[in-house]
Amino acid sequence: MPRTIAQPENTAAPGKPSRAYWACQLLGWGGYGLGYYLAVLVPFQSAGPRQIVADFAYCAAGVLGTHLLRARIKSRGWTELSYAAMAPRLVVGALLVGALQTLALDGCLTLYGLVNWKREIIVPVVSVTVISSAVLVLLWLAIYLTIHAIRRRRAAELDALRSQLIARDTSLRALQQQLNPHFLFNCLNSLRGMIDEDRARAQEMVTRLAELLRASLRQDECNAIPLAEELATVNAYLELESVRLEERLRIRREISPSTHSALVPPMLLQGLVENALKHGIANVPAGGDVVLRIARAEDQLRIEVENTGALQPSIRTGIGLANARERLRLLYGPSAELSLAESSPGRVRATVLMPFHAEEIQPQETQCGRSS
Repeated sequence: MPRTIAQPENTAAPGKPSRAYWACQLLGWGGYGLGYYLAVLVPFQSAGPRQIVADFAYCAAGVLGTHLLRARIKSRGWTELSYAAMAPRLVVGALLVGALQTLALDGCLTLYGLVNWKREIIVPVVSVTVISSAVLVLLWLAIYLTIHAIRRRRAAELDALRSQLIARDTSLRALQQQLNPHFLFNCLNSLRGMIDEDRARAQEMVTRLAELLRASLRQDECNAIPLAEELATVNAYLELESVRLEERLRIRREISPSTHSALVPPMLLQGLVENALKHGIANVPAGGDVVLRIARAEDQLRIEVENTGALQPSIRTGIGLANARERLRLLYGPSAELSLAESSPGRVRATVLMPFHAEEIQPQETQCGRSS
């Protein structure tokens, strides 16, 4: 089965704050309270138990107020608004939280008799406390909204990546399914010509055809298989064609043993060999030879299929090569290529260059074991 992107782990239920949120709340407001204690209360020798309680009440009100403000932002969808529409709401929310913090602080100070309020100073002092607290809450909002925007952007990027992978996988499956009817038609056409001529050979061809059909159907299940399995499919196909073409088909293999574990798209090599026989050997009355060369060059796998014949313009634009190129592009991107050219007069060579992967598979590939 194709790989999918792992969903990020989220231990919090939908709509509920996570542990990280509460950790940031407690650490943030706790750090502010500790900083105020060390920077203000201690130097002015007013760090008694009552002042500490008032400081704690102020920070606790900050935790409660900002949490309620966050809930309002999420329930009303403020983050979906424009900056011009969202800014007034945030300012009003910050002032309300600042008023809550001022009420908690001044209430404790009054309760413990730490201040003697006078009518002419109570309004300015309270106003300054509310505004300064609101500024602190606005800073909290800036941090919260920045984190929220970053998370939304990452979620959007993941959604876009998932969409790309789904589209890539859909395109790949469509291309693979286009190959099956073409492949089956060629095999049945070869079998039809042998039924009346030699029943024993026809039975052998049916056996090879069954192996090929099994391999052909498996290409819908996986994007990459070991080269050894692909070679087994190619050998079955060549045996099938050797019965039909007899001495007109000569095969030579130059395959490095170190490449047998390389992962390749299923039916890719078989398609190149089929193309060499259909457009090359079959068009030469005296027949010819097909040479398979497979080697590893550092981190690349090089596959060559060379055959007797002439390079016809229709071959370059054929659906078989076009599908093979598109499969390579979808699986490996620009790191893989397929070219077709005349290697010498009367010789045509198809060359595939692709990343060499064996035990380790890239995220855009999927390994599939050989079916029984």
